Amino acid sequence: MDTVKKWTLSNGNKCFQFCERQEFERPWIIFLVGFLLIAGTSIEYLAKNSYYSLIPNFIFFFFAFLWWITIPLKANEAIIEKNIHEIMDDLVEKDATAVGTHVVRSIVYYDIKGTYGIITGRYFLVLLKNGKIWEYPIKYHTSTDGKCGYYECNKKHVVSNDKNHIRAIRPKEWRNFLAKINLSDKTKLWFLIFLIILVGGLIFAGTFWAVIKLKWWTFILLGGYFFLYETTKWIAKIRPKNFVNTIKRVVSLPLIIICIFVSLVQPFITIVGTFFFIFLFTFLVPAIIMTIFLKTGCLQLKSETIVFVVFALGSILTSNYSVTKNIIRHTPLKNWGNHTYESHRENLAFYLAHPSNMTFLMYFIYFVYLTISGYQFIQNEGYIISNEFDMSILKAFLVYIAFTNMRTKAKETEIKEKELLQRIAGLFEHDKYEY
Repeated sequence: MDTVKKWTLSNGNKCFQFCERQEFERPWIIFLVGFLLIAGTSIEYLAKNSYYSLIPNFIFFFFAFLWWITIPLKANEAIIEKNIHEIMDDLVEKDATAVGTHVVRSIVYYDIKGTYGIITGRYFLVLLKNGKIWEYPIKYHTSTDGKCGYYECNKKHVVSNDKNHIRAIRPKEWRNFLAKINLSDKTKLWFLIFLIILVGGLIFAGTFWAVIKLKWWTFILLGGYFFLYETTKWIAKIRPKNFVNTIKRVVSLPLIIICIFVSLVQPFITIVGTFFFIFLFTFLVPAIIMTIFLKTGCLQLKSETIVFVVFALGSILTSNYSVTKNIIRHTPLKNWGNHTYESHRENLAFYLAHPSNMTFLMYFIYFVYLTISGYQFIQNEGYIISNEFDMSILKAFLVYIAFTNMRTKAKETEIKEKELLQRIAGLFEHDKYEY
């Protein structure tokens, strides 16, 4: 891809130009995917005289095709937004400072017309601290000499009255609702986390139940629906008539519902994924390593000892902020630098992984386990797993209590290094005696 060229017009407007990538470029990618899937199905048929992989391979190819055609579009959008922000951010901040306010948020927004997304306008929208919304027009100039077109960023703004623009950049209504509730920020936060887990959990459980219940029909229905959606979209593009567009809108309704569910599940995935990856690396990985050493004869430990070590070590590691932050930075939850929401996702994961939150969670888990274990022992003279395993987990919890108390006491202890150094040095000073 060519480098981005920038220049300034005589009227002061900034421009940038780059050759945009086109749809259906690099066809060898999708041909290779198709060839591999056909080869896999053929090998299954020749080896086992079956073709069960045909339907999942077809569905996989369909999604791979959608991914392939959207690669250039997403790459173009990323470059456009990056350059618009580089050009406009400083200019907008100066304009806001000149009127005694500052910028709260800024986005690149597209006016879309029709059912297949014709761009009718581009704007750089700015939300100010005083509540006003400015819009800076971004004009695209098509190429007249066969070269690449270019974008012109207007340096003058107008106060936006467009409802779509206002809705796109203003905080969501649920945020305004939470701001009006007279509760502490901590209470609002945990209430919101509870709702996210509840709603996301219900959606996730419902989806999982549907997949288990319908089995292969789930993939067949999804594949058939997306095939129908793309077909109606293609027909509407070549035959843009009212009847065809109406059919396309009706077919699009399930996709809109799916997108809403996905947007609701994303915060749930972030919260649950944070704890999942932390427990995976702090508990499961040490358990696997010790089990391998045990199987290979490098360690001579009882299973109960391994449980004790894993629980004690894992609990301590979860309360170490440097460990949990490093784990998050090596998971899909890290900020990849592609979208703004990725930084918010990473910051949320860092907050959840804070030692105060992880310590509370570990105490809660131990509290539930030991409560059930105690009841089982007193009422039924039994154990959750066995006497040895329950005792190992109890001892691990005692080690964890000792560790957290030791860390708390260490923070409470204030040692003045300079004064301590002087006192130690004083040990080497002795009275002078005459001999």
